[in-house]
Amino acid sequence: MDRSGKIGTAILFVFATPFALFGLWALGQAWQQLMAPSGNTPFWYPLIFGAVFSAIGFGLMSAVFFGSKRYKKQLRVQAEHPSEPWLWRADWADGRVKSNTRGSMIGAWIFAIFWNIVSMPIAFLALPNAVRQKGPGIWIALIFPVAGVFLLIRAIRQSVAYAEFGKTWFAMASVPAVIGRDLKGTIEARFPHSPDHGVHLRLSCVHKVTTGSGDSRTTHETILWQDEADLNSAQLCPGPVGTTIPVAFHIPLDAHPTEKINPRDEYLWLLEALADVPGVNYHDIFEVPVFRTAATPTPEEEKTIEQTREFAAARASALERPMQLTVEVQQTPEGTEFFFPAARNRSFAASLTTFAAIFSGITWFVVRPGVPRIFPLAFGFFSLLLIYSAIKMWLGTTRVVIGNSLNLQDGLLGGGKVQQIAFSDISSIDDTIKSQQGGATGTPYYDITLTRKDGKTVTLGRTLPSKHEAEWLVGEMRRLASLQPRGAAAAASNS
Repeated sequence: MDRSGKIGTAILFVFATPFALFGLWALGQAWQQLMAPSGNTPFWYPLIFGAVFSAIGFGLMSAVFFGSKRYKKQLRVQAEHPSEPWLWRADWADGRVKSNTRGSMIGAWIFAIFWNIVSMPIAFLALPNAVRQKGPGIWIALIFPVAGVFLLIRAIRQSVAYAEFGKTWFAMASVPAVIGRDLKGTIEARFPHSPDHGVHLRLSCVHKVTTGSGDSRTTHETILWQDEADLNSAQLCPGPVGTTIPVAFHIPLDAHPTEKINPRDEYLWLLEALADVPGVNYHDIFEVPVFRTAATPTPEEEKTIEQTREFAAARASALERPMQLTVEVQQTPEGTEFFFPAARNRSFAASLTTFAAIFSGITWFVVRPGVPRIFPLAFGFFSLLLIYSAIKMWLGTTRVVIGNSLNLQDGLLGGGKVQQIAFSDISSIDDTIKSQQGGATGTPYYDITLTRKDGKTVTLGRTLPSKHEAEWLVGEMRRLASLQPRGAAAAASNS
């Protein structure tokens, strides 16, 4: 450990010492109160403070002690494999990636217990006064214990899931997964009940950025790329711990590799497995190593791979018309019509509406004499932005008709000016992730974007929750507009 690391460790240890000492003193006071004659101050006041401060103090000391040992071991492994970061984690090096389920369960219990230890006594002390005053304080006092109950329920559900499905892992066919190649392997899990509806798999590349510090610390998780696959129950087979789930995804050549730029900025690859089973549903998350290595194909080799029969067959099956479409597709006298109706994503629209209502309420509250003008202006701006987005989600429609040309009508409730675009002016039609609901394991939403030959872009459709549907719609629009996919066009030009 370098000099700065030793200084940081010493400072953290010194910082933890007062918490530990005060916690021990408070626990001693609680013991004295417990042994004292009845009628004195209840012993649980100092007991709670002692437990909290002791946990903080000794927890930090333990983190310093064990963390420094782990850090030294990590530095030794990195020195042995400087150009092979996929060997820096033990489970990656073994090719058996551990699930995040156990860590999430422990974190949920720690947070729930800490929250309830702090919030419950405060709420019980404030609640009698709030009831006597009959004001809004009663609801404020109830927020914290109610949240604590939900946190406990969440921790219990995660514990039940861990008990049912056991210690799961993802056995990789090769380490690491190589950009431009396939990620293959098997998930080994235990299913108390057969997943009759099959298993849904997702592979996501996520950019995780943390900004601010302390109470203003915020973490943003942006999904840069995602692919999905559905396995029916017949594709599952018995495994060493119960059930084996086969995994196979193609990683695009332009994907970003696993990279930790610093503790506040990193790129992750997450493999998710979900199944609807009786009781608690199955949901596992694995952080997999994806890197650019000597085995990464060149652009020319990638084109050759795309032209192979197996890859072409896989893409053809992926571009079959989805069983359920959120977009209405029909034939009209003018050509093929793609109609994106209003309120297609009600959960997303409802969440935007909720945030708009919250920001509007805060704006109304801060418009008071003496409050700096910057606060109502800032909250008012975000309120208007959220209201506009919510209106677009609830009432916005888009109509694309492709016949002798491409006609686009974008507006509210079927209205809007019609824009005509000649096929000769179109450079490409693609789908991209433009928004998402939730964090790294949330739902990405795809927009279909048309790029003109002059470089200008036009949005043909918004907020598609299914990658399969987005790719199928793009394929149909390209076919009707006599466009080739970028890879096929490039290959044709080189042949």
